Amino acid sequence: MKKVCFPVLILFMLCLSTSCHVDKDYDLRSDNIDYKINAGSQVAVPIGSFTTLRINNLLTQEAREYFTKDEDNNFIYDPKGKYLTNFELGHYELHGLELIDLGHFGIPEIKFYITFYNTLPFEFDLSSHVLDTLGNPIPDVVAILDNVHLTAGTAENPATADGILVISPKQTMSGLGFDGFNIILKVKVMPSSTMFIDKHLGLALKNVKIQLPQGINFRIKKKNEE
Repeated sequence: MKKVCFPVLILFMLCLSTSCHVDKDYDLRSDNIDYKINAGSQVAVPIGSFTTLRINNLLTQEAREYFTKDEDNNFIYDPKGKYLTNFELGHYELHGLELIDLGHFGIPEIKFYITFYNTLPFEFDLSSHVLDTLGNPIPDVVAILDNVHLTAGTAENPATADGILVISPKQTMSGLGFDGFNIILKVKVMPSSTMFIDKHLGLALKNVKIQLPQGINFRIKKKNEE
């Protein structure tokens, strides 16, 4: 399970976008000054690439009913005579967002730009859920990953697809914290015959960037508010 520390990144983006020098000769106590500040709008920050999460760590509990291991820990897929459609084969989970408070910082949405690399011999339609610290989906936070289709790949020639994951709360909420998100791998029609799958194959997330399209909203306190 891959983890990344996003809170430090958010603060870094804030510093980049609000760096300024305050001249002590100016009076900031005027009632005409708007103390509400928006920072970081449209700043997209690279956060790197994540190595391949192998098939053993991707498979859902349901999918494991149709996959067995051989003596070398490679996998054999057997549909057991069933016609499997819209099959949820696996999840790729990213964690480390628990310190980002959408309500407190006024973050209406977060975008992740991702290139997906698939070395598995399956075609996937991708979707996503936002997760809490227990790994459960959060119903009041929407994760949209539209029109991302990954063709089957190999270790030598991974299939790739670019996608944008948009995360946003359904409504303004105070104190909402979340831990991360998962990428759901769904196969429209599973193969009807047995297949061998090398244990090293899986899914990778590459060239990931994070963006706050509407920035971070916060308010500077006036002197008499301190």
